[in-house]
Amino acid sequence: MKNIGQLKRVENRLIKDLKESTLSFADLGNRYGVSKQAISHFAHKKGITRTKREHTKECPICRSIIRIAKKSHSDFISSRTIKKQLSIGKSKWNYHIWILRKKGILSAKFGRLRSQKMEEAYQLYFKKRLPVRAIGKRVGLKNLQSAIRQHRAYGWDVPASLLEYGDKEPKEGHSKDEQKEKKKPVGREIK
Repeated sequence: MKNIGQLKRVENRLIKDLKESTLSFADLGNRYGVSKQAISHFAHKKGITRTKREHTKECPICRSIIRIAKKSHSDFISSRTIKKQLSIGKSKWNYHIWILRKKGILSAKFGRLRSQKMEEAYQLYFKKRLPVRAIGKRVGLKNLQSAIRQHRAYGWDVPASLLEYGDKEPKEGHSKDEQKEKKKPVGREIK
């Protein structure tokens, strides 16, 4: 009964806060010295509908994720690295990334890279422009070239030169027949 008495004294101010502010019931409960259940019961009893909170603008985790996503080549940052930077666990990561993808703020590929070795390999390519084999040896990935092909097949924006540079792959735009013609020996025809 103590809660009812406390809320009666501040009823007008609480109604205004419930209608206009985006504070959670727990924060309002702390402000008025009651539990969040008391605030929720009060709002339900008075028939007050709350304005929706714009989660992505107020949440520090979402803002940090958006800031990381705006960097160049952000799709090639592993989810483990991001979680480590933000000091959050898997459940918080999944919740916030779900909200941001649902609203269309993040690309579908952001945070999908699981391997930190692949992240390191992509970072080396984008910064140093090394051949794929050299990058694979440096980071300890034997199947780097096939992983890159797989990422491209899934729609990742891997630059074409990453597959061409230092590999025995045919360059894009040239068919295998054109390359065979180039390899034919040039010389005089014997009649």
